[in-house]
Amino acid sequence: MSATARGTAVSSQNLLRPALRGLLLGWVWLAALWGASQFLMRLPAWGWLLAVVLLAALPAWGLWLAFMLRKKVLRFQFAPHGLIGRWLSGGWWPACKALLLALLLCSTTLWQAWFLAAWEWALLALAVPLYLLLAWCLQSRLTREFSMPAFAWAWSQRVARALLVILLGSLWLYGMARSQDFGRELTEAMEPAALDAAIARIRSAPSGLVRWGLDSLLALQVAGAAAADLPQMPALRLLLLALFGPVGVLLCLGALMQGGTGDRAIWLQAAPPTGGRSISPLLALVGVLVLGILVQTTASLDGLARNHESPLALQRLPECERIGQQLYRLGTLDATRQQALQALGQMQGAQALCQDMTEVERQLNVAVERYLDWYFSLGAEWGRIFSLLTGDVGQFLQNKLTETLGATSGLEHWMRVMQKQAETSGAALSLAQQRIDDTLARHHLALNASQCIVRAQVQQLPALDLLGDARQRLTASAVAGTGAGAFAAVVAGKAMAKTSMKAASKVLAKAAAKQSLSKAGAAAAGAAVGSVVPGIGTAAGAITGAVAGVIIGVGVDWAALYAEEMLTRDAMRADLRAALGEQLQILGQAMGCR
Repeated sequence: MSATARGTAVSSQNLLRPALRGLLLGWVWLAALWGASQFLMRLPAWGWLLAVVLLAALPAWGLWLAFMLRKKVLRFQFAPHGLIGRWLSGGWWPACKALLLALLLCSTTLWQAWFLAAWEWALLALAVPLYLLLAWCLQSRLTREFSMPAFAWAWSQRVARALLVILLGSLWLYGMARSQDFGRELTEAMEPAALDAAIARIRSAPSGLVRWGLDSLLALQVAGAAAADLPQMPALRLLLLALFGPVGVLLCLGALMQGGTGDRAIWLQAAPPTGGRSISPLLALVGVLVLGILVQTTASLDGLARNHESPLALQRLPECERIGQQLYRLGTLDATRQQALQALGQMQGAQALCQDMTEVERQLNVAVERYLDWYFSLGAEWGRIFSLLTGDVGQFLQNKLTETLGATSGLEHWMRVMQKQAETSGAALSLAQQRIDDTLARHHLALNASQCIVRAQVQQLPALDLLGDARQRLTASAVAGTGAGAFAAVVAGKAMAKTSMKAASKVLAKAAAKQSLSKAGAAAAGAAVGSVVPGIGTAAGAITGAVAGVIIGVGVDWAALYAEEMLTRDAMRADLRAALGEQLQILGQAMGCR
């Protein structure tokens, strides 16, 4: 094997061990980040600081190595013992910058980790070997181009980090852009109840810094729903999400992998020339001071954050009710229902009318019996015969029924009181309608469905249905503007449509025609017989025979009426009372009696 081949094999072997170490440390760090994100809502201020410090240790180490190598390149231009040379040879300032930058990156990454979806965690797990593969390929080819392996390592890490952000970051943003909800649950496309639950969880966090950070990121994600005063342009929002999401997380991951692959050889080439055990006590003292300053600063900032609400904090979503396509304050359905029931209660307040209806119905039943008594009398029979000659028998019977019912004792007074109650009920319905409209106007919310939690949903307001049904019954009853005569006419019209009454009209028409002819025939026959009877004059005999014929005809009529009454009176009574009860029931329902 040639010397070049042996050198290449040794170099590859030297690069493989840091890569395996970086792979293990990268995945362990991601596992720690995932665990810290799961307990983020329960961490106090010191717990959050401890998690950030632990997560920032490796990224700070990698950033410090990169800063020191950059200062070493700059220091070669100056004399070692000059002021600028001595300044560039120190490692304190790079350490402060590395620590602050690592703390910032890890803080935002920890906040962002609370929002990451499962596919984003898988992408981060894939980013670790991808970064190591890129860095290994670059360093194996750049080593021969630099004077020191540490410089080749620094440039390979820098280019690998840039490629990781470009390649994997573009894939990440593409996955977010293809999905309306960015592939996450906490976005503007989420359900309002889930958003409200997320806001409540953030509000319950014991650490003010955690609340401020999560409030900012949540507002950034749901700003499209106009829940926060943030840019609404999709491109600008995607840029902000990239900086605080994929780009920031991948930059933090790149600093982590830089620290994970930085071995002792890199540290020896990057360390300041004055390094050694002599400064170890000083480093320990500075570390304690820095930790104390961090704890005190975190406690002060957390106290301020707990006492002041973040300007980007989203407010808890209000509860609402959906009526049709409009949103209203919670309790609108109950308020309008109470107003409708109050109006219906005023309609049902005429208890005296409801009690008097029983007596009116009894009097009307008595009137029905009077009508039937008249119907099955000889006077009614002869009236039907006369009406057959002059008009319609059915209309004659209906007019008589209207007259009989209209003369019922107490009906006219009861109908006047009923009319006044109908007017009062109509006014109560109109007033309730106006009050309901006012309530809807006061309770209306100028929001969309994503800005409130819908607790109840109906297609149409139930209170309006109640009022509409009551108004329809009131109108159908035709109470307003009616009296006893109109009521009796309606009942008579319905009664004449009954089966027994229709049959009676047809039968009576035929029977009356026959009876008119039979009466004339009986009178003529009686007159003929009387004129030939001996001992009586021809004229006197004719008169006597005619009278006898009429008497015989009346007797036949009476017998026929009696037989008809026995056969049809019960059926006619049932039909008349049914028509009467139907109209009374309509009136009672309209006034809330039944």
